[in-house]
Amino acid sequence: MKGKQKAWLKKKAHNMPVNVMIGDKGITESLVKSMEDNLQANELVKISISHPDRDVRKEISEELADKTESFIVAIIGKTTIFYRENPETKHYSKELGKL
Repeated sequence: MKGKQKAWLKKKAHNMPVNVMIGDKGITESLVKSMEDNLQANELVKISISHPDRDVRKEISEELADKTESFIVAIIGKTTIFYRENPETKHYSKELGKL
């Protein structure tokens, strides 16, 4: 994914509410299912990770991206933005192709 594409997705996600929250239990099957559902419906998902350690939050984000086959658009503090194209809906992928 190009830098312009990431910047455009980050801009789109700015005013989005947090779709998924990760607490002390970390990544669970129900969390992955929730992420899958949100990515399928919206393509762009914003999550919040409550862990205080930055490195742990990054590891959790990377593991979740692997499990959901999505891209990390940005990690900003405790918030991570994920993107995965949905060929059926193409909410954002049409515009991304133009960048």
